[in-house]
Amino acid sequence: MNTLTKRQRETLDYITSYIDQNGYAPSFDDIRDHFELSAISTVHDRVSALVDKGFLKRYDRRERGLSLPKKRTDYIEVPIKGTISCGSPIEALEEYDDTTVKVAREYALRGRLFALRAKGDSMIEDGILDGDIIIAKQQKSADNGDTVVALLEDSEATLKRIYQEQNRIRLQPANGKYEPTYHRQVDVQGVVVKVIRNL
Repeated sequence: MNTLTKRQRETLDYITSYIDQNGYAPSFDDIRDHFELSAISTVHDRVSALVDKGFLKRYDRRERGLSLPKKRTDYIEVPIKGTISCGSPIEALEEYDDTTVKVAREYALRGRLFALRAKGDSMIEDGILDGDIIIAKQQKSADNGDTVVALLEDSEATLKRIYQEQNRIRLQPANGKYEPTYHRQVDVQGVVVKVIRNL
C-alpha cells in the first residue's frame, strides 16, 4: 500500500480542499504560496510523488491540470499533534510521530484541521472523555461557548469552553467538580468541530 509523508499528505489535503471549494485544481503557484515555499521545484516534487502513488492524476501539462482519481475516499487523514489537557493546563503540545486519524472529507471544507488526544475529565459533560481524540479547526478567534484549544500566558495549553466577559476571559470546564479559570489574555489555537471516541 502506498503511504504518504507528512508533507505529501498536507499537500494532498490542500489540493483536495481547493478542488472541493472551487471546482478546479490550484496552480503550482497557489500551492507554493499556501505552504510558503521558496522554490516551485518543491511543489513539483510533491505533486509528482502524489501522481506516482496514485493520489492525483495529471491529465495534461496545463497550469491547473491536476485532478483527483475517480475512486476518491470519503475521508481525509488529520495529523494528531499531541495531547491536550481537560483538567489542569499542561505544557503546550508535544508532537506525535506522524500519527493521523481519519475524518469525513466534509470537514476539510471548514479549513485547516488538527487533532489532539484529550487528557482528563473536566469536559465529560460535553461528551469529551479521557483518551478521546478531538478534531479542531485552526483559527485564532472563537465565539462565546465554543470549545477551544487555548494557550495560556505561561505557554500551557488546555481544552475548555470560552466566554469573553467584561474585563477578562473565562475558561469553563464541563464538569461540576471543577471551577472555571479567569485570564486577561488567551491565545486561541483552534475550535473543536468533532470528537472521536476512544473505544
